[in-house]
Amino acid sequence: MKLVSQNTRQLAKDLDLNEADAVIMELKSKLYRQAAQAIKKSKKSHEQIGEKIGTSRARVTRISNMGENSVSIELLVKIIVTLENRLPLRLKAV
Repeated sequence: MKLVSQNTRQLAKDLDLNEADAVIMELKSKLYRQAAQAIKKSKKSHEQIGEKIGTSRARVTRISNMGENSVSIELLVKIIVTLENRLPLRLKAV
């Protein structure tokens, strides 16, 4: 069976994931795109970014090209906050 999903929510449904996993998958996807854009827009070299966030130049390059398979939400947030000097999302108080 070939899966062709148009978005992360549909992909989560196709993979029979629960709602929480679907939300996490969608959040990570959005953060990944935002981090890749922040790297591309940055005037810093990939090496400088890597030093600042505590990872390698090669990993920064892979994230910029959206080719990193196992990147954590924490690292994505760190990239966005470091390069854009802002929070990547708004959290509602509970």
